Amino acid sequence: MNVTDAMNLLNISGTVTQAEIKKAYKAASIRFHPDRNPAGAEMMKAINAAYDYLKGLGDSVTMQADAKAYDFGEELSQVLNQLLELNGITIEICGNWIWVTGDTKPHAKRLGRKEGGIGCYFSKKKTAWYYRPDEYKSRSRSSMSLDEIRVAHGSEVYRGEGRRKLSAA
Repeated sequence: MNVTDAMNLLNISGTVTQAEIKKAYKAASIRFHPDRNPAGAEMMKAINAAYDYLKGLGDSVTMQADAKAYDFGEELSQVLNQLLELNGITIEICGNWIWVTGDTKPHAKRLGRKEGGIGCYFSKKKTAWYYRPDEYKSRSRSSMSLDEIRVAHGSEVYRGEGRRKLSAA
């Protein structure tokens, strides 16, 4: 995980103090709590990782000047809710990207970008599906392996178990 990824998960930008980071963490914890969100357990892991990372950086944290700020938490939550409905897949969050591996063949149409799909791309070199926010595109066209991506951006792994969405109360 890097500063930009962590700050986007907590929906903060610019230069922030530890008090502002803590306030953003509490707001995200309430917003994505498992009692309110079907993907809440997975979201809390990602939010906790972002908070722990930023907490360890000192009194003041600054997002890179060329980095775009956006609320990735909401987008991540929506995609995870859809992915968690699929059986036999492994979901991995690496920075701002979501990688989907495992038994993806039966879910290819659902994962893809055509109408009704979740919006994932397929990487032939990595034999894995990936989702990235439209605002975030790779700055380099390097051919990093998934292991290299895990080392560079950190990794949180989840399993899709075909869970149904919770009905809204």
